[in-house]
Amino acid sequence: MPPKIYIVLNNIRSAWNVGAIMRTCDALEMKMILIGYTPKPIGSNLKLITKTAIGAENTVPWEHYDHYQSALQRYSKNCYHYGIEIDVTSVDIVDYLFNQRKLHQLLNQNPIEKSSIFLWLGNEIHGLEQDLMSQMTANLHLYMQGTKESLNVSNCMTAVSYLFNTALRLDGDSN
Repeated sequence: MPPKIYIVLNNIRSAWNVGAIMRTCDALEMKMILIGYTPKPIGSNLKLITKTAIGAENTVPWEHYDHYQSALQRYSKNCYHYGIEIDVTSVDIVDYLFNQRKLHQLLNQNPIEKSSIFLWLGNEIHGLEQDLMSQMTANLHLYMQGTKESLNVSNCMTAVSYLFNTALRLDGDSN
């Protein structure tokens, strides 16, 4: 059984981004954790999220925590937490997953069925907090060639999620 992958959105501002991310979560059978003021698919945010989720708001399991420490405490045993953020501590995701094969090494240390992977994405402007990044298994970034230093959070999440799923499939850890 492959590891479960959770997408963790920490203080995301845009309900449209949450909806787009939910759609990718549905495509890859991932779960979502919403932290802080990230819009939840209920109440007044539902219509905005539905616009980009296009039905995934009904199929993607999600939970909410007021603060990231609560989620980290809840999901600590046999869990690997990855901050997705360009930072002095971050490593190129392709190098980490495919050249160094670090994920493969970690999963081979524990029975795969007991492992879960958490991909943490932060606020569209401020990213992830330094304290949170210091608690990650690793901080990873997508290589950027142009003048911009980042992608839209939903585009980034899609690229990162497919890279993780590809790494798991190449290792025979996923369908």
